[in-house]
Parts: sequence; C-alpha cells; structure tokens
Amino acid sequence: MRRVFRALTFALFSAIAFAPCGTMAQTAASQPAPYKDASLPVEKRVADLLSRMTLTEKATMLSGSGWMESAPIERLGIPAIRMADGPMGVRAWMGSSAMTNAAGNPVKVESTSFPSGVDMASTWDTELVQREGQAIAQEVKALGRDMILGPTVNINRVPLWGRNFEGYGEDPYLSGRLGVAYVKGVQGEGVIPSVKHFDANNEEFERHRIDAHIDERTLHEIYLPAFKAAVQQGGAWTVMSAYNKVNGVHCGENTYLLTNVLKNEFGFKGFVVSDWASTYSTAPTVNAGMDLEMPGGPQMLAMTKTDRFKSGGSGAGWLVADKVLAAVQAGQITEATINDNVGRILRIIFLSGIFDHPHGAGGEVDTPAERAVALQGATEGIVLLKNESSLLPLDAAKIHSIAVIGPNAAVARTGGGGSSLVRPMHAIAPLDGIRERAGSAVKVGYALGVGMEGEDPAQDTPEARAQALQQAVDAAAHADVAVVVVGRYSKLESEGHDVATMDLPAGQDELIEAVEKANPHTIVVINTGDPVTMTKWIDTTPALVDMWYGGQEGGHALASILFGDANPSGKLPVSLPKRYEDSPAAANYPGTNLVVNYAEGIYVGYRYYDTKSVEPQFPFGYGLSYTAFAYRDLKVTPDKVAGDEPVTVSLKVKNTGSRAGAEVVQLYVHDGHSKIDRPVHELKGFQRVDLQPGETKTVHLTLDRAALSYWSPETKQWTADPGTFEIQVGASSRDIRLHTQLVLTK
Repeated sequence: MRRVFRALTFALFSAIAFAPCGTMAQTAASQPAPYKDASLPVEKRVADLLSRMTLTEKATMLSGSGWMESAPIERLGIPAIRMADGPMGVRAWMGSSAMTNAAGNPVKVESTSFPSGVDMASTWDTELVQREGQAIAQEVKALGRDMILGPTVNINRVPLWGRNFEGYGEDPYLSGRLGVAYVKGVQGEGVIPSVKHFDANNEEFERHRIDAHIDERTLHEIYLPAFKAAVQQGGAWTVMSAYNKVNGVHCGENTYLLTNVLKNEFGFKGFVVSDWASTYSTAPTVNAGMDLEMPGGPQMLAMTKTDRFKSGGSGAGWLVADKVLAAVQAGQITEATINDNVGRILRIIFLSGIFDHPHGAGGEVDTPAERAVALQGATEGIVLLKNESSLLPLDAAKIHSIAVIGPNAAVARTGGGGSSLVRPMHAIAPLDGIRERAGSAVKVGYALGVGMEGEDPAQDTPEARAQALQQAVDAAAHADVAVVVVGRYSKLESEGHDVATMDLPAGQDELIEAVEKANPHTIVVINTGDPVTMTKWIDTTPALVDMWYGGQEGGHALASILFGDANPSGKLPVSLPKRYEDSPAAANYPGTNLVVNYAEGIYVGYRYYDTKSVEPQFPFGYGLSYTAFAYRDLKVTPDKVAGDEPVTVSLKVKNTGSRAGAEVVQLYVHDGHSKIDRPVHELKGFQRVDLQPGETKTVHLTLDRAALSYWSPETKQWTADPGTFEIQVGASSRDIRLHTQLVLTK
C-alpha cells in the first residue's frame, strides 16, 4: 500500500515539477526548422538542412531521379529541380532529343521558338538578350519547370561544328557579355539557367571520346572567359560540364576545370551538373567537383541498355546512392566532400525560390510579349552582307511581282537540330512573311528550285532536280525581283554530328547561279547557323542577307528587312571565311586517334584572319545598313594610367543618312609592345546605338586593366605589360574608323 502511495505521490510531483519543461518541449517542437524560414540567410538554411540529412539522403541527391528531374527528399521537403532543354526556348523534357524530336512522338511541348544563339549574337544587344532570357524563364515557370539548359557559350572554333548555331560566335568577350545577359534574365525570374558546356565543346565528332589538347593560355584567353563572366558578372547558379575530354581527362571528372578553375579561381558557388550521360566513374567524378549527375532513375537505366548508349561512348549511373555510399565507406570520398556537393544544390534551391515558392504549371506560353521579343531578336539579328545599287529595300509601290525560290523559302527553318530544337505553336516561313508584307498589289510566286538534300528522296533524283530548277528559272525570269532562300535544316546541322562540308547542300549553288542569270535583281538569303562557301556566286550576287535560324518569327523579320520596315543592324559575331581551308582550325579538325590539338592556340576567328592577313569573305563585326554612320572625336580619359584605374573611352557617332538606324560601335585594343605574342587586336568593348537621321550621340565605353592583359604561362596569372596601347574604334574588325593611344605606366 505504501509503495502505491509513494508511486502516486512521485507521479503527481513529477507532473507538477516538470510541467513547464514539457510545455517548453512542445513549444520547441512546434517551431519550424530554421531551414524552412525564408527570412534567414541562405547559408544558415543550407547548414541547418544539411545537419538534418542522413548520409544516404545526401548521396541520393548526387544523381537525378528521372530524365530531367533531380532527386527530391520528401522527408525534409526538398523538392526535385525540374529541368527543360534550351537554350532557344522550352523544349520537351520527357526523353532524349532523338525521341522527342521524332515525327511520331505523341508528347508535345509547344512554346515560343526564339532565334538561334548566333542570331541573337548578331544583334550585339545585351538588353535584348536579357529580355529573351526573361521571356524564356517565364515560359519555363508557366510549364511548371524550374531550370533551363542554357545558355550555350562555347566558342565557334571550326565552321563545321554542328552546334555553332547555339552559341554566340567566335569572340570570348562578346560571348561573355551575351551569356551574362541571358543568365541575368533567367535568374531574375527565379528560374535556374545552366551555362554550358564546360569546357571546349567545339565539335560533335566523337564528342564522348574526343580529347581536346589545349594549352593553358589558350584555355584562359579563348575558351574560359565566357564562363568566367557568367559566374563572376552574372552570378550563374549552375554550370554544365561537357562531354569531351580536355587534356586527357573527361570534363565531368576534370579536377583542374571543375575545382581549380571554376570553383576556386572563378569563385563559383552554384552546382555543376553533368551533360546527359557523360560520367565515367564515382570517386574521381565526385572528388573532381561534379555535384549532380544526369539523368537518373528508371530512364537512366533504360538508356544504358540501348545500342546507341553502348556504341556512342556514353557513361551514366556512376553517382547513384549505392555507389557513392560504397565509395564513402571505402574511404575514397569524404562526407565533407558530399556536404559540399549537396550544399551547392541546396543553395540554389533556396536562392532560386523554388523551395519556398514552387513553380506550378498552367500558365500561358507564347504570349504577345514573348512573340514580340522573338520578332525583335530575329529582326535585329539579320545581317545585310551585300547591297549593290541599293537593290534593297524593296519598294512595294514600284515592284509588281516577286519570285520567292529555294528549299528554305516555303518552310520555316526555325533552328538547328538536337536538344535545342523548339516546337512552336506557329512559325512564319520566308514566303509567308513576304506575301503578308507585300499585300495584294504585288504578285508573289513560289518555286522550290531544288529539294533540301536528304529531306525527301523523291526530290533528289536527277529528273526532279532538273524540273525544279527549270521552274525556278521561269519564275525568276517573269518577276521583277527574285528572292532565293537557301541554307540547311535541322537534320544537316545538328547536335550529335558536325556539318559535312562548308558548301551549301547539293544543288543550291547551281540554283543561285541559274536564278541570277535569269534575273539581275536577285536577293540571296542564307538561312543557316554555320558559315557557307559563297565563292561560286558571290561576285554576281547584287544583294545578300544572312537571316540565320530566326526562330518562329524569322519570316516576318526577313520581310520587314527586305521591304525596309526595319533597317538592318546585325553585325557578324563570327568571321565568314572564303573557303573552309582558310579556317585556322581546319588543319586540326576533327583530330587523329581521338585527339584534337588546338594548335592554332589563341588565333581563333578574326584574331587569326586579321593578324595573319588572311582575307575572309566577310569579317567579324561586319554588317551593312540602309543608312550611314560617321565617327569622330575619340577620347581616352585619362590617357595615362597606373594599376587598376579604369579608363573611359568616348566618341561621337552621327547618322549621316536619311533613315533611322542602329550602329554597333566596336572597341578593339592593340598591344604592340608585350613580352609575349599577341593578336593584332582584340574586342574589348561595344555598344549598340540607335540614331535618327542626322542625330549624333556620344558613346561611352570603359576599359580596365583586364582589357589590356594576357594570360602568362610563366606566372599563371593575368598580366599587362606597361607601355603604349592603341585604342581602336570601328564598324568591324577590318573597318577601324578611329584610333588613339593609352599609356599604362605600371
């Protein structure tokens, strides 16, 4: 009885004595975990969440859960990052491009098809590229996704690279400025971009096996700056590794690239994601700095069983949880390394806002505002290459008939092939745009001229070609003006393989020659993403226009340029060589025994043509207008500097013609005194300026010490040798209008 009484007394005492502690415990338990508090600094949230994760949960996050989804951790509310292909719009995310681009694919994701990267680069319009990034991000959110795989900032090293159309051309400074703009536009909407492909993905030939041998200076001056700018100036949240090897090591497990350069030298705080099926080991890949392997889950396992995977040199499934945990247990990977990998992913999940405000599907895509951005990009990106006797612009009041001819005339060739090819809800072909703009008073006829090589076997027979060519000649002969639209399409110019030749596809040169003989008022339009050989007909062509791959609004853009509703202002972001053999990389492509030596070094594009006095067909930065511009009063302030003091370069630009137009002022620096061999000049600034007839504006550009520097292999750092630099300003790399001097004293 006493034992019962004592027990009851103790229980009652305990209930009274410890009641406040129990209340406190309940109160603490009801408080949200710090990582769920959006008001806390991101780093505190990351640290708190990491401390709550098991090692298995952390290891799980290093590999995807599906084709385009990272692994969620539901216990802690960590969402999957839902991705979509890019960078020219939102593409299907349910499988490889080979599957989703197939004609019979039942799954459709339709969105705005923006102009190709090389088209947007031709605008030299950073504000417009940022608005493009913003518009694409808005569609990403509307479709319930979180991340777009773009921008592509790889350098156009060789004219035959199958993905040249995706990138921003041959110059690292231009590519960097545009990449930064795209990143800022995307991230401003809380969407994650992925700057790709790190690094030196410059050919599709054996892209999983090819080993690019590149010296350190060339890497730092040509192939790394665009990524550096995206990270340091754009604050990029993710970077995608490349398929290829660099100096003997796959990019996905390349410690020098991922850790030494990207994370340490550049200060990158985001996460590295592998390109799809480009991992080949567990511990070496994780330790090198790879944070997320894609794809994962059942889709990854299914992919590894295909013949294409087995024969193509692909690799996948190395960062799945069981392999990572086994490597940790074996002492090959430390938990501290795993914490860094996962912490980087969590940091971006918090920074982007998708943890606190997930993107829900159901929004509107292809809005009028988004179409307007696509149209402006396509229009500003068109480059007028030749215009003898002012054949352009066309005057609809004076012409009565137009013959629109060619394999790309009646079909909207919106972009190159592969993972970037967007399926738009509608697209305007050149013929449609011209007919719409010409109106009923102008008769617009059409003739195929020649079938697109490989597209329809029935059009490739000698009889079919002869008949199509004769129809084109007849149409041209009976029209006031002939417009011949030639180029490639998504099967000839694509991710996965390089372009076979710089020549136009079969029969197109002959078509141009025949039409020009039939009609002296012929306008040739190039609709492609790579340079093409023009030597067979360029001398007799009165007008030449490069419309690139203009996205869904390409036909409208072309018509506005042809009829003068818009004044052409595009400038080439890549040199157009006369012959493939003139390319500085021609002798070292595609490589021997799966090794490609970048023997041309820093002499890529105009750095080679201008320094070695090799005349291109059209130079870097070139583009005509329907008006003219005069430059004057170039000043450098101050004109003598020491250390890191910035310099302001100013000049006045006047529109001396009768039409409103836009000029792209380009600033080049010549260093004739350095201790090391340097190109004759390098682009270090530019500004697009809009001018009314007779209007003058002052353009201000800024130079810093970095603009005067080269990468020293000896000191392994950026170096500017004191001396006198020539500051050049012009309308292209070969049209320098003004120059002055800047003295660096130390």
